[in-house]
Amino acid sequence: MSDVFFINWQDPITRHWYPVAKLERSQGHYVFAYTNGALHSSNFSPFAGLTDIRAIYVSTELFPIFANRVMNERRPEFSQYARWSGIYRNQHSDPLLLMARMGGGRATDTLQVHPVPEKSGTGLYQMVFFCHGGRHVLEEAQERTLNLTPGERLFPMLDLQNPFDSSAVALRISDPAAMIGYFPRYLAGDLRRLAEGAKNKLRVQVRQVNPDAPVQFRLLCELVSRWPSGFRPCDDEDHKTIVDFKAMSVVDIVERRTPQS
Repeated sequence: MSDVFFINWQDPITRHWYPVAKLERSQGHYVFAYTNGALHSSNFSPFAGLTDIRAIYVSTELFPIFANRVMNERRPEFSQYARWSGIYRNQHSDPLLLMARMGGGRATDTLQVHPVPEKSGTGLYQMVFFCHGGRHVLEEAQERTLNLTPGERLFPMLDLQNPFDSSAVALRISDPAAMIGYFPRYLAGDLRRLAEGAKNKLRVQVRQVNPDAPVQFRLLCELVSRWPSGFRPCDDEDHKTIVDFKAMSVVDIVERRTPQS
């Protein structure tokens, strides 16, 4: 499970999505900083309690903007959401696990949370995600989705003339061929770069089908790829923090923010 997360925000006017903040979990602390994506829209306002866009925030507790999106295990629907997400009971102690898998958003929310993929012990790029946009495809394709089986191959397609997002990547099935939805926006950039390597092989497949779930949680998928040499996920200018703290440890950041007597 990743210890680095990004929060994406949708501009209410243009409807474009931007990566606006980064959260890292390390050494018993949470470190929060805004990213360059937060500078691209005049409609964006910093989150409550995190108002300085050029500051680094450190806390031993999860910041409210994230904590409010973590589902309490005592809620009656928790086990259902955990089942849809493919999360098992022995993993419930991680407050970020379910939030990251579900996206951390609400039906009318303009925020989404996603983890940064990490290299597996076998040197692979592996990411589990829900197929997006299922409500916008043909009814026949939605019905076909319910008949998919775990391990069944899915095929990514660049949707270059998409009027809402020219970077969109669609997902299709075969026999018969039909588009069933889209990759999450936060994965599209990585997918394109993974696919560009001539020697790279990647596979997208069905992880789990949830017939009783809302359409946005109906199809759980998995992307598996060789991790190319030098590859870094979510590595573009918008995802870089406004204040660079890569060279500093959490201890360094805490010490710099602690008033000296």
